[in-house]
Amino acid sequence: MDRKPAARRALAMPRSAIREIMNLAAGRDGVIHLEIGDPDLITPSHIIAAGFAAARDGWTRYSPNAGLAELRELVAARVAGRSGTRIAASRVIITVGAVGALYSAVMCVVDAGDEVLIPDPGWPPYESMLHLAGATVIRFPLRPENGFVPDVEQAAGLVTDRTKAIMINTPSNPTGTVYPREAVEAIAHLARQCGLYVISDEIYEDIVFEGDHVSATEFGLDDRLFLVSGASKAYAMTGWRLGYVVCPDDLVSVVGALQEPVVSCAPTISQKAVEAALTGPQDCVGEFRDVFRRRRDMVAEVFAGTGLLPVTPHGAFYALIDIGERFAAGGSFAFAKRFLIERNIAVVPGITFGPSCDRYVRVAFTIADRELRRGIEELRDFILSPA
Repeated sequence: MDRKPAARRALAMPRSAIREIMNLAAGRDGVIHLEIGDPDLITPSHIIAAGFAAARDGWTRYSPNAGLAELRELVAARVAGRSGTRIAASRVIITVGAVGALYSAVMCVVDAGDEVLIPDPGWPPYESMLHLAGATVIRFPLRPENGFVPDVEQAAGLVTDRTKAIMINTPSNPTGTVYPREAVEAIAHLARQCGLYVISDEIYEDIVFEGDHVSATEFGLDDRLFLVSGASKAYAMTGWRLGYVVCPDDLVSVVGALQEPVVSCAPTISQKAVEAALTGPQDCVGEFRDVFRRRRDMVAEVFAGTGLLPVTPHGAFYALIDIGERFAAGGSFAFAKRFLIERNIAVVPGITFGPSCDRYVRVAFTIADRELRRGIEELRDFILSPA
C-alpha cells in the first residue's frame, strides 16, 4: 500500500525508549518506577476545588482556539513579571500541555527540509516533532565536563543556510542543568545573528535548587522567540493537560489556527483551574520544590564518591547516572532491560536522549522517598557490583 509522506514519517518516527521501558515494566508486579517524570504529588486542593466549581458553573463548553481571555492575561502578567519585559496577552496561546505548545511552535515555523538544532542529550519528543515536520535534526552537544551547559560557539558552527531554529530547555530534562545567564544570552545573540527562531522549553522554571532560572524572554527576542511553559510541574497538574506558548506577534494567528484542526482548544475546565493556580496561594510551589530538593540531595548522597553522578542537578527532577565501564559497551538500553529484569527497577536508557548519552541512564526523583532510596541504592550497587 502506498502511503502519504506524513503517514510514512509517522510510521518511521523514532520511538522513545521511555515508553518501551514503561511497557516492559507494566506487566511486572512491585516495580520501583524511576523512569517516569510524573510527580507523586497531588494538585493543591484549592485548584481542584476551582475545577469542580468551573464544571458546576457551566464551563464545560469549547473555549476560543487561543484560550480564555482571562487566562491569557494572567499568563502574560506572569511571564512579564518574571522577565521584566512587557508581554501582551495577545501573544499568549493556551495549549494542551506544554507538549502542545512545542508542537505548535515547531509546525508554525519549520518546513520539510529545514534544519533545527536540538540539545544532545535532550527530551525525545523534540526529535519526534521535527521528524513529523520533515525537518533534519542537528544535535548540539551538552558535555558533562561543562556541566551539560551548551557550548554556544560549537552550536554556532553547526548553523547552515538551511537552519531554521534552535530548541533549548532550561532547567533541563534529562540533565537537571539550569542554564546560566551567559549561555541563554549567547543563544539569543546567535539567533539574532543567524536569523533563527528560538523555541525555549521552560516548563521546569519553578523547580530550581541553586541559582536562578533565566528566561529567554529577557534578551529582546520578541520577533524570534516561542516561550513554552505550563502548569504541569509547578502545580502538580500533569493530568490537567494545560500549557502555553508566548509567540512572536506576527505568528500568533498561525499558532492559534494550528489549534483548530488538532485539538480545537485546551480543556476549558483545566483553564479555569489554572486561573486559580496563578491567582491563588503560591506556597505549594515552594513546598513541591522543597520535596524535589530533598530527593535530589538523597540522590547526591547515595552516589557520593562513586563517580557515577557526573553533574549534580540544579533543577527539574532528574539525574543522569553513569552505568560504568563494565556496562557501557553493551549500551544503556541493554542495561536498563537487564536492571529491570534482575532488580525490578525501571530506569530510562540514556540513548533515548541522544547518541552522546548512551553511557547513562536517567532516574526521576518523583516517587516516595523510601522507594526512591531503595531504587537508587540498588542502582548504585548493581553498577558497582563485580562481574
